[in-house]
Amino acid sequence: MARCARALPAVFLQINLLLMMYAGAGLATAARLKWDPSTYIALREVLPNEYRVAAVLLVVGSVVLLLQGHLALLALYARRARFLLLLTYAVLMACAVGGETAFAWWTGTRVAAWARSAQAHELRRALQLREHLLPLLQHLATWHPLPQHIHDIIKEAEADVPRNSYVALAAVALLALLQPVGAALALLLAARARLSAPGANYSDESETRPLRTVYKNGRLVML
Repeated sequence: MARCARALPAVFLQINLLLMMYAGAGLATAARLKWDPSTYIALREVLPNEYRVAAVLLVVGSVVLLLQGHLALLALYARRARFLLLLTYAVLMACAVGGETAFAWWTGTRVAAWARSAQAHELRRALQLREHLLPLLQHLATWHPLPQHIHDIIKEAEADVPRNSYVALAAVALLALLQPVGAALALLLAARARLSAPGANYSDESETRPLRTVYKNGRLVML
């Protein structure tokens, strides 16, 4: 039990390291939504309001995750304010999760409403024309290589859509797991910090002492 308690800060830091990677990815995506036409043109033209809100929230959410990572590091190295810092971290994480959930619900309802609109119907009809466009491009490729390049790009994009969707869903699922776990660990560490405060009958010496590993009977044992 004591070994698990000593490993909690390390697990907490690893979770925040992963969350900071998400923060960097969010900032990069926000930059692409702002300056990369291949990313934002379709989204901006089809869902302009959702595009603007997503661009702003990506920056805000990424900055919040970065600040939380620094807050977690500061909390683990602080002595007197550890409880307050960890509690602040947990509250901020809960607010972030609530905001992300609200945004996902709002976006889902807006996209569902758009999918039933006349504009979506016209877009689906336009996409059906690609079945006639691909043979035409193959025919034109006998005179010039450019149509063949366009044909290859279209086929590559169609093949990449499912894979990119799976990767995006896996990343979102991992983020949805890491954030509540990070908040729960922060609350647990805050409770232990409260118990180890001056005047309490608990000592966190085992948590602050660095971990040691030794080989014992052919196995790596953590002391």
